[in-house]
Amino acid sequence: MFSRITVLGLLASFLGLSLPVQAQNCTPIPLVGKPQTNEVTKTVAQPTIPGPFGIKITRNNWNTDWAVSSDANFTRYVATITASDGGTFDIKFFLKYSDQTEDEFFNNREKRLAAGETLTIEAVPRSATEQPFHVNLFVNGIPALGRTYTVSVVGCR
Repeated sequence: MFSRITVLGLLASFLGLSLPVQAQNCTPIPLVGKPQTNEVTKTVAQPTIPGPFGIKITRNNWNTDWAVSSDANFTRYVATITASDGGTFDIKFFLKYSDQTEDEFFNNREKRLAAGETLTIEAVPRSATEQPFHVNLFVNGIPALGRTYTVSVVGCR
């Protein structure tokens, strides 16, 4: 006699095979200021050092923004981050809205990624009629200084 687990496993396999696969229609989201690409490779820079009179002596590169078209109607946004160098990164992922608000979807201090490892982060807009105008990724951390990663974002329907 079959065990309950075996029967449930066979049933799940059978049902899984008979269900139609829903195709994803994902579109690359362009980088702000670089509309020809949705992917960027960055090396985490040192923190910004303020100077006199509000002048910044150095600038960090911790924020990356993607511009969402005003006619977009995506059900989710997906960021794919691949660490070139293994290390620990502080990572935050946001959807930013035109009313100056934002929704945070990922906030992980000291996220450990091995060299070549990929991290996928998903975000869902507030509603079909309230789409973000920017997708934002924030990567920093003292252990991440000098570490390189590549990131891209797509919007999916």
